[in-house]
Amino acid sequence: MLGLDLDNKPRGARFDNVDDRVVSVALDLGLGAVVKASTEFGQVAQKLPAGRLYASGKAFIPAIKETLLTELMTILRKPGDASEAYKLENRPQKNDSGDPLVRCRSPITSGLPRNWEEVDVGHMVLAHEGYEDGWWEAVVVKRENDILTLRYRDSPKLPTFVRHLNTVALVNPGPLADKA
Repeated sequence: MLGLDLDNKPRGARFDNVDDRVVSVALDLGLGAVVKASTEFGQVAQKLPAGRLYASGKAFIPAIKETLLTELMTILRKPGDASEAYKLENRPQKNDSGDPLVRCRSPITSGLPRNWEEVDVGHMVLAHEGYEDGWWEAVVVKRENDILTLRYRDSPKLPTFVRHLNTVALVNPGPLADKA
């Protein structure tokens, strides 16, 4: 779990197990959750302090140095990085002024599935709510065969809901990175 919190302060913590509770807490705090880490990301993430998730649903996510956050986000942005993360839209990026940390709040999601077989916990899909309401971004919090338990991306405190895999839409993840 890492990113800029709702006050734009860098925070991060590592957890032994990433499940829907950890992802939910990350979203509530305005942070992102890496659900599957590449080897490179995992090695650098060992510098993160251990986080605590309490039975009450609260979490302890300590402040971290911006340099560590920048290093981890740089790894996630590398083409071909095998990490899968959810809602790291506040990732540090360079802007025209050369400032290494730009606090973005645009709805960018990494680790989008390329097909229905790849859909897994932490991925974003589109769920249909009816003719009047349309399609809404949802995060997969659990998958059992072809049954998905979902949570609305922008309203993580609303109750989860269930959809069959065939009834959700995928978001275009963009072109494949060159493996050269």
